[in-house]
Amino acid sequence: MKKTYDLTNTELQIMELLWQEEEPMTFREIMAVALNEWNKTWKVQTLSTYLANLQRMGMIEAERGATPYNAYYPTCTKEQHIHNWTKKMVEECYGNSISRLMCAFIGEGTLTEQEAEELKKLL
Repeated sequence: MKKTYDLTNTELQIMELLWQEEEPMTFREIMAVALNEWNKTWKVQTLSTYLANLQRMGMIEAERGATPYNAYYPTCTKEQHIHNWTKKMVEECYGNSISRLMCAFIGEGTLTEQEAEELKKLL
């Protein structure tokens, strides 16, 4: 199963929806978007499973509102999630070494002068 930023395509699609919204979304609202905009004919259990998985991952939380339905909202921004995912990837794949990451990124090639200057500014 293909993953982007450690999320499946469907998990990412749900997160993109929640990230773009200003307010928490109810289960019914998410289901309506899935049906009407994404052309998904999910059963209730399917969406429930995706939302439960995202909750277990710490990506979303649910709050009980005035209705009997939970309202879901992201626990971080997309940028924060990508930052955390990148840090985890560098830690796991490169022993938390930025220099090893840069060596893998550059490979056999070399940095342009502009790239080298940008890196110097960051350091």
